[in-house]
Amino acid sequence: MFENDFASVSCAFFNRYPNPYSRTVKSIDTLNQQVLDGKLHTTRLLRKTGNMPVWARPFLGRISESWVIEVSVVDPQRGRMETFTKNLDHTRIMQVEEYSTYDYNFETRKTSVVSRVKFSSGFTTGLRERLENWSRSIFDENVKYSRQGMLFVMKKIEEKRNKRYLLQQIQNIEP
Repeated sequence: MFENDFASVSCAFFNRYPNPYSRTVKSIDTLNQQVLDGKLHTTRLLRKTGNMPVWARPFLGRISESWVIEVSVVDPQRGRMETFTKNLDHTRIMQVEEYSTYDYNFETRKTSVVSRVKFSSGFTTGLRERLENWSRSIFDENVKYSRQGMLFVMKKIEEKRNKRYLLQQIQNIEP
């Protein structure tokens, strides 16, 4: 749950990198962005870094980089944003798909977020379970950092908005 309005949350989503809580995202490219039926549709490509666990290196090598596709739809009229991300490479080792929905409650003026993630590995049962469990624990930990990063960006957005407002007020006072 974010104690922020929908405009701040959706703006923070698109501007959340870089931030001090997410050092793994190295680049972001917008592949497509268009407004259809009043909704903003965006497709972005992210390059992330990270390390595999030591116990998996004999099977997986030293994979340290991954490409992730991110698709989002923002509906400002309903105060809703739906996002989908998945890795594009290393999919035989591990496919990670995340679905998130951000909903603004116009009465409470808060934005809730619900995320679901699906892990699928192409390995046999023993290694698959261990790799999927490790991925899930890393994901759960990263969700905390992701939320902190969003809060950090929203605070910066609010500071800029307040500074702009203050400057406008000062300009209106000056003779």
